[in-house]
Amino acid sequence: MAKILKFPPGFLWGVSTSAYQIEGGIDNDWSEWERTEVRRKKLKEENKNLSDFICGQACDSYNKYEEDLDLVKGLNCGAYRMGLEWARLEPEQGKFDQAEIKHYRQVLAAAKKRNLKVVLTLWHWTNPLWLTAQGGWANNQAIEYFARYVELAARELGEYVDYWVTINEPMVYIANGYLTAKFPPNKKNIFQAWRVCQNLVKAHRAGYGIIHEKIPAAKIGLTMLTNYFEPAHKGNLVEVFSAKLADHCWNDRFVKKLKNKFDFLGLDYYFHDRLAWYPPFRKNLNKEVTDMGWEIYPAGIYQVLKNYAKFKKPLFIMENGLADQGDKKRVKFITGHLQYVHQAISEGVDARGYFYWSLIDNFEWAHGFKPKFGLYVVDRKTFARLPRPSARIYSEICKNNQVRVE
Repeated sequence: MAKILKFPPGFLWGVSTSAYQIEGGIDNDWSEWERTEVRRKKLKEENKNLSDFICGQACDSYNKYEEDLDLVKGLNCGAYRMGLEWARLEPEQGKFDQAEIKHYRQVLAAAKKRNLKVVLTLWHWTNPLWLTAQGGWANNQAIEYFARYVELAARELGEYVDYWVTINEPMVYIANGYLTAKFPPNKKNIFQAWRVCQNLVKAHRAGYGIIHEKIPAAKIGLTMLTNYFEPAHKGNLVEVFSAKLADHCWNDRFVKKLKNKFDFLGLDYYFHDRLAWYPPFRKNLNKEVTDMGWEIYPAGIYQVLKNYAKFKKPLFIMENGLADQGDKKRVKFITGHLQYVHQAISEGVDARGYFYWSLIDNFEWAHGFKPKFGLYVVDRKTFARLPRPSARIYSEICKNNQVRVE
């Protein structure tokens, strides 16, 4: 029998995007990496089409931002999470591009014109080429450079921003960039990984102070990719310890290092990991998976919300979504996760918003264009946006501030 779950008044419904994945026409460390011989060779060995892994014009959202904002409004969302591209704003060290500042001001003003609350992400993994040439985030001076960039954003764009996200998913960047070498800068160096972690912590804390100095009432946080770890066998002490250790290292340690210098926490939930003591160590049941083979496990979002409640700050689900080109699982995915979000709220968790990832199909980093996370399809040639059936259901959820579950 169907149930209607009402969310608290003022609960914030939204969709998320990131600058590099949708804007197009950006030169940064990612665009350079995509064309490296090492990257091209690997894709050829995997018999993949190289053009599917070059971001290029992405979704042309740099030019089509008005249309995208209309889509957000059409979904009855009250908020939009978007990003700035540091490499656009500061293409040369210490020299800010006034035309790009003006552009982002126009984008943000267009969002406010539609009465959307703006969640602005300042850093979503990509870096200016001049920073990369100096060693990227492994260079301690990156903290100072980031602070200068944050100061510019606060000064020039602060009037339009409701929530600031300084750093997006730092542990993903550290793990893939410096441990597994799946992302640029393609290194396997545990010492550099440690230094990058330290520098990102310091960068967030510096940004937090700068924004609050300019805008005392600002709401500033960061987003963490939060996996739900559990032992494959609850009676196995090795697996119990492994799950607790993974939870600490992946979900909690970075946040604790911030020493309470955040006004809210954003969490991105995609993964559930049942950890076993024997290889390959992750033993998920995978009863239902996304197009990318990721397990669909809605109950995990309840667990990560309950975990982050210990920090006693407002929580926002800043990303939750799936690759589902045929749109066969998306409605069940969204309603299933929202059921557990509602349960967490009913038990006292201060969760204040839910942002679906993503508004439109985009460039999914090292996975290229193949994964389809969007509520809207994007034609790769014409950039036309077309709604998937799930967009209508999500718009009803946002409009009514409630979800219907079976």
